[in-house]
Amino acid sequence: MSYRVGFASIDGTFIDQHFGSAKYWQIYDIGDTAQFVETRKTVPGCRGNCDSGFEHILHVLKDCDAIFVLKIGEYAARTVISRGKRVFEASGEIEEIISRLLEENFLKTSCKRRNVK
Repeated sequence: MSYRVGFASIDGTFIDQHFGSAKYWQIYDIGDTAQFVETRKTVPGCRGNCDSGFEHILHVLKDCDAIFVLKIGEYAARTVISRGKRVFEASGEIEEIISRLLEENFLKTSCKRRNVK
């Protein structure tokens, strides 16, 4: 089984954006291996703490099973989870995080928001 995963990253190397202010998403298909799909551009949903304005971001990520962000507020996380997506706060290199996901079958066993460091 393969999962489509979005990483909030400007440069495609590090997870470096908060959910509501993310401008770029690096999209990967992760199963037995990981394959880069594309970079998607979004219009940030908010600047700072907000409880709405996520529809455009959710539309851009509609085919993703999970997302990885530097930070996400509780309301935004509940909104994303209610759409059937897994939400993770993480920091570090995307390749390193993908390696850990593959080694630990992390996406298959995780259903709730967790921190990955």
